Amino acid sequence: MTTHNLVVKSQSTRIWVIGLFMLGGGALFLLGNNWNKLFPTNTSTVYKTGLALVFLVTALALRRHATLKLYWPLAYALFVGAAANLVNWLLGNWLLPLISAEMTVAQDLAVDKLAQCIPVVATIIILTLLAGDDLGSIFLRRGRVKAWLTFGLISFAVCALLFAVIAVLQADNPGTSGLTAGGVPLATIGAALPFILIFVFANAIMEELWFRGIFLNKLAPLTSAFAAITATSLIFGVAHIGATYISPVEMFVFPLIVFGVGVLNAFVMLKTDSIWGSVLFHAGYDLLIIIPVILVG
Repeated sequence: MTTHNLVVKSQSTRIWVIGLFMLGGGALFLLGNNWNKLFPTNTSTVYKTGLALVFLVTALALRRHATLKLYWPLAYALFVGAAANLVNWLLGNWLLPLISAEMTVAQDLAVDKLAQCIPVVATIIILTLLAGDDLGSIFLRRGRVKAWLTFGLISFAVCALLFAVIAVLQADNPGTSGLTAGGVPLATIGAALPFILIFVFANAIMEELWFRGIFLNKLAPLTSAFAAITATSLIFGVAHIGATYISPVEMFVFPLIVFGVGVLNAFVMLKTDSIWGSVLFHAGYDLLIIIPVILVG
């Protein structure tokens, strides 16, 4: 299933591939995502199931066709993404009933994020292996350790410093929305820090694998690295339309910001041949919006 030796030379074919990927990605991560209710399909089990089946049937049909076989890994990657989405939807917050103790908001959201991350990541790994591919194909490998470790640690440290600044500013500036919202005491933030870290790293691993890891090595050989980075980042941005944890004004520009960091995430993943630098960066910038998400609600 590995496609790194495949090259599609026709410009028109590349455009068609990107266009179809964008349609498939939009159907999954905009119309079918589990985190908002912008469309009726966002809460439809029938839609989510049907979408996964459509991608699977398409992938298998392409695999059997001699001249179209090179496209099947990308269709299968869309199936993997849709299957992970469906499993996540069906299980819901399956961890919550296993915990009997009363929880803070931070603890509750950390548990919920783990309940999302575990089935999504497990589904992606299992279906990747079932297709005969190795985990390196979805960037779960060491790669260029020095490069991703340097970038990841520096970017996370910078974001952590900014998080500390935001924490101080919002403590003295009570508000109702925005990055410095809340008036949450610093002692409360300190007590919640372990759960904040669980939240951001669980989300980072899940989203880096889900939005980029399963697609980049399948899409780039059929188009180009630039096209793969751009397309996956557009889908990443579109998936964050309607975010409710920031102010209405910020909501308009938030998908553009997400697109921008998605471009950098994808570039780093391809450049370092590993997911981990992108995970550290992603966890870092999630810290910058975490106070209104996990402490204010």
